[in-house]
This record gives sequence, structure tokens and C-alpha cells, in this order.
Amino acid sequence: MYIGLVSVTFRHLSPRGIVELVQQAGLDGIEWGADVHCPPGQLETAREIAALMAEHGLMTLSYGSYYQTGTFDPFDSLLDTAEILGTSNIRVWAGSVASALATAENWRCAVEDSQRIAGLAAERGISVSFEYHCDTLTDSIGTTERLLAETNRDNVFSYWQPPAGLSLGDNITAIQRLIKLKKLKSLHVSSFDGTERVPLEANGEAWALYIKEASSANPSLLLEFVKDDNPGQMLRDAAFLRSLICR
Repeated sequence: MYIGLVSVTFRHLSPRGIVELVQQAGLDGIEWGADVHCPPGQLETAREIAALMAEHGLMTLSYGSYYQTGTFDPFDSLLDTAEILGTSNIRVWAGSVASALATAENWRCAVEDSQRIAGLAAERGISVSFEYHCDTLTDSIGTTERLLAETNRDNVFSYWQPPAGLSLGDNITAIQRLIKLKKLKSLHVSSFDGTERVPLEANGEAWALYIKEASSANPSLLLEFVKDDNPGQMLRDAAFLRSLICR
């Protein structure tokens, strides 16, 4: 499993600063965010980042877009940027409405748009992966399965991260269900005590189980956010995450 950092963890750092931090942490790569570090369509910025990555021997594990399915917005600039970054995956958001509040029209638009962008991505050998996140259609394992099934495209996948308030058993079951569908792309790895960020080691036993359960799918493990936005904490979390892979 590759281990990387989501660049939006440190929005205040330059791309070079993030690359150097990731190299110092001994990680494999980066998921570049589209909001600050590499906006879609800014192809010269993407080329500069790609050159930095090559210089430091790192991979772009994904392009973290903020595209919301169901909007039917242009998608080509995201694909152009992802290609230059050298990644084969774009992360998208499954709409902007919690599944419990979604209407039939929300679902119809999300499915049709997901099929549309999946087709455009497939032409370039790129996959599309939904973020597993609250206030979207992929805020639970059941609704994620539904969206994947109704979209019904080979190059569409899902990320996973532990939602607030669910048990260890529920989370492991969600991972198992995504693996059974062969749809688990990456894990977003972060650590919270309620709403407060804490060192990854504080939830280490749970993460050890999640990673062991997910290992058969070989997902990327992407560190996202750290206590106090502290680069030093990221280095410690990265070292702990590497130790879990070695178990």
C-alpha cells in the first residue's frame, strides 16, 4: 500500500514545502488539492508540480478535486490537470446534500453526471472516486453502495474514512462491503477525539484494524489533517502509519 499526504492538510505551505515535507516523512506521494495548490486548468502550475515530484521521486497518488456530481459542470480541465500531474485518479464529491435529505432528483442528477464524467475519464485511462463524507450521497456505506451500483461504471470507486459516531465493528463492515464490490480506492487517514484532532497513535488500535482489513484491496493510505496543523505532528503520524504497514 502506498502512503501519501493530502496537500490540503497544509494549505499554507507552498507545493515545494509540501513536497519536501513528504520526502522527509518517507512517504510515497501526494494527493494534490484543486482548491489551493493545483487549481484545474492552471496547467503551468501542474507542470511545475509534476517536475517537483519527479525531482524528489514522489508519485501523485490522486488529484483531489472539489467537483460535485450533479452539477454537470465542465470536467475537461480537471482531466487535463490530472494528466499533467501524472495521476490516474480524480477524487470528486457525491453532490452536496446529505443522503437523508436527498430527493429523487438529487439522485438522478448525481448518477447521470457521475456516468458522464466517468465516460470522459475512461477515455483518458483515469478513474473517478467518490469522497466518503458527511453531507453528501456517500455519507454511509448503504448509500455509497447505491450510488456505485446506479452509476455502474468500471472506473468509478470510493474512498473511505471513519464517520463520526459509528462503532469499530460498523466501520470494519463498511470496509468489507467496499472490498467485496472491488470499489475501495483509498483511505483518508486522520485521527479525532470527538471533534478535536489528536495524534494518529491515539486511535492506533482502530487504524491497525482498518488497514489490516483493507489490505487485500491495496488502497492508498492518505494522511489528511493533523493535530494543530503541525508539520512535526505529520512527521510523527507518518512514522506511526508506516509502522502499522510493517505489522
